Amino acid sequence: MKYLITYTLHLFCIITFSSYVAAEEYTELDCLVKPEMYVDLSSPVDGVLETILVNKSDIIKKGQILGYLESSVEQAKVELAQYQADIYNPIRTQKIRLEFAKRHSQRIGNLHRKKAVSFKDKDEADTEVAIAEADLLQAKIDRQKSKLQLELAKAELNRRTIKSPIDGIVIERYVMPGESVDDRPILQLAKVDPLLVEVVASAELFGLIKKDMKVQVYPEAPSNSTYQATVSVVDKIIDAASGSFTIRLALPNPDDKLIGGTKCMARFGIKMPAEHND
Repeated sequence: MKYLITYTLHLFCIITFSSYVAAEEYTELDCLVKPEMYVDLSSPVDGVLETILVNKSDIIKKGQILGYLESSVEQAKVELAQYQADIYNPIRTQKIRLEFAKRHSQRIGNLHRKKAVSFKDKDEADTEVAIAEADLLQAKIDRQKSKLQLELAKAELNRRTIKSPIDGIVIERYVMPGESVDDRPILQLAKVDPLLVEVVASAELFGLIKKDMKVQVYPEAPSNSTYQATVSVVDKIIDAASGSFTIRLALPNPDDKLIGGTKCMARFGIKMPAEHND
């Protein structure tokens, strides 16, 4: 009797599990894992490539320096502007002149009140104060101008530094050191986090797949792995010739384990309509 109860319970568990699997409904569609975007990286200015610091398949970060254009002239401009900004400091001299002019004006004013000097002398002393104040203001303007010229020189030099606009990998190198970058890209980059998963679905599923829906993705590489993606775009139009529409999924790839350009299977938690199954 004990064995009969155990066997009956075991059989009940098998039947229950089978019913659960049968009740779980989903639709699997072929898909393709791709980089989210490709970037043909160019230089904002013309010139000759001096150094390239990355190779194909290198992982790169946003803001990372990837190369330099030849920049000896721009470097010299920065050094000159820096020198002028450091040594050009007439403000202290003009402050000393202004302080002296004020003391002189005060002395002349006291003498003028005592009728010891003429109004002309007092007017000249007051004018010297006004001129000294104007010269000090001009010195401050010139000082600020020299600082701005230094910043401009640095900005021109910085434009000859090639930096990555994205986190990703290097796909291709188009230009070698010594070659001109005029009107041509230097590198091709790919953003691989997140990755883009493209799915083509039959028209029967139109309206069943929604944005932000969670989808299980099974890529060919790495094999025997499962990842969760999110529906980011669902086309609003069905292609009449093929009777299908396109779905795009965002697939996180923070560890760069997934490989762009691989085939995959996307499992949606919806059942294929009965008409299609028939």
